Amino acid sequence: MLRKLHHIPLSELTVSKLNVRRHGRKEIDSLAASIAALGIIQPLLVRRDGSGYEIVAGRRRYLAAKKLDADGTPDVDKVPCVLLEADDDATAIEASLAENIERLPMDDLEQYEAFAALRRKGLPETDIAAHFGISEQIVKRRLAIAHLHPDIRRLYRAGEIETQTLQLLTLATKERQKAWLALNNDPEQEPPPPWQLKAWLLGGAEIATTAALFDEATYLGGITADLFGEQRYFTDPEEFWRLQNAAIAERREQLLKSGWTDVHIVEPDRRFQPWDYESVAKADGGEVYLVVEPDGHVTVHKGLKPRDETRRASRKTGEDDSAERASAGVERPEMSGPLASYVDLVRHSAVRLAVVDAPDIALRLMLAHVIGGGRWWRVEAEPQRPETPAIGEAVAGLASESAFAKRRAKAAKMLRVDTDSAPIVAHDASGCRTAEIFARLLDMTDAQVGQVLAVVMAETLAAGSNLIDTLGQRLEVDCLRHWQPDDTYFALVRDREAVSGMLAEVIGETAANTYLTEPGTRKKAIIRKALAGEGRTKVEQWRPRYMTFPQGGYTKRPLAAGAGSAA
Repeated sequence: MLRKLHHIPLSELTVSKLNVRRHGRKEIDSLAASIAALGIIQPLLVRRDGSGYEIVAGRRRYLAAKKLDADGTPDVDKVPCVLLEADDDATAIEASLAENIERLPMDDLEQYEAFAALRRKGLPETDIAAHFGISEQIVKRRLAIAHLHPDIRRLYRAGEIETQTLQLLTLATKERQKAWLALNNDPEQEPPPPWQLKAWLLGGAEIATTAALFDEATYLGGITADLFGEQRYFTDPEEFWRLQNAAIAERREQLLKSGWTDVHIVEPDRRFQPWDYESVAKADGGEVYLVVEPDGHVTVHKGLKPRDETRRASRKTGEDDSAERASAGVERPEMSGPLASYVDLVRHSAVRLAVVDAPDIALRLMLAHVIGGGRWWRVEAEPQRPETPAIGEAVAGLASESAFAKRRAKAAKMLRVDTDSAPIVAHDASGCRTAEIFARLLDMTDAQVGQVLAVVMAETLAAGSNLIDTLGQRLEVDCLRHWQPDDTYFALVRDREAVSGMLAEVIGETAANTYLTEPGTRKKAIIRKALAGEGRTKVEQWRPRYMTFPQGGYTKRPLAAGAGSAA
């Protein structure tokens, strides 16, 4: 409890062991100058100690006053003080901590150790949190750090280990902390780096309790809490996998009993690529894939078939299955597979070239890939596989393709790599190529690095992906700068409703209505004549909806297999 103000001689004052600050001598000189000019504005917090008084808060002011007194400065032999109760250690620590938090920032560990002292004096975590206006979780985190091995705290205070390492070590038992210290102190070894430390502390695996398909009560091993990541982990990987595998097998049996044709278990050492599969209804033989991740999590993918299998099946049954699809409630897509392939590659070519001229966009695209990538971020160049040789020839002749090839050649020259018109991006498992390229990038300017980055991100854009639409809008891409409706395009457009919609765009809806009963070939011929100005006014700058950003269509049906509505 606070009492009235007293002016106490310096000779009767000593620093209490409960004063939470242990450092700060470099600030004494500047504080002494301030006191010499203005005096001590903030009283010291003290309590009786035998014949004298011990300082709970105000150590720096006391040392500064002593310095001034030793230098002969007048009127500093007595300092203003406020008395605390003599026997209330918790209140004294609390007062010191509160004052120092509000003033010069303390060493992190000083604050954490002070919290630990409050806890030892019997102050509950909830009370500590309430007094200092912080959450109970923060108090628990600071207490966990305060209870680390003294040598670990010493290393942190000396700046020899980083904050992330300090936080992760709170997961470790006392024995594991000693093992880490032994590695750190061994001149021939090194402790695990921060990105590997959690797995090392947890016995080789970071398996969160959220991954469990089984009842946690059946697990007999240990569980530790990550106070800083707000996650809990199993510390016995063998026990976890024993229970998890049994739960996976049970889940598989349940799915089979519910009527699924087959249920596959994808082991952690196998990669599962969703784009290699097509959606197939349960009644049509769709299968289930239980994908087991290395961290124990299991993802369930229902209603899939390998794309190769579905294509083989469609070839056996013939191309025209529209009646069967209609009876099954599946709408026929507006664009055929070849047309979708052609449109995707044209749009991709235009967007890719636009990305090359926008390094700022390329940088953000790269970060998006890093954040949103798969289990391991492995970049590969878009292969640009056309459905037919005719599509391949048409795309190869695009102005955007030749322009991009020049930009790629320039980037390759800056990197001093020989691509021979092949993609710059080429995976090297050994890492040797990566090291060479990194060394060359270090010698390049930021502007040059940006140019290379733009080419690489353009190379790795997936044709037909949502990114193409997003980038096309952002970069205001106009496909007509590099492409015109050609023989390949009109040969691939076969949907009667779509052709009618294109005709109405080109010659007007009223005129198009006069050709309602005409076959598609006749309508496409009229469109081409209008675009060429043969026998009618030439139509300039017509953009099929397929080639716009955002992409559109001419029906309410999906544009392509697996796509949403085009309307």
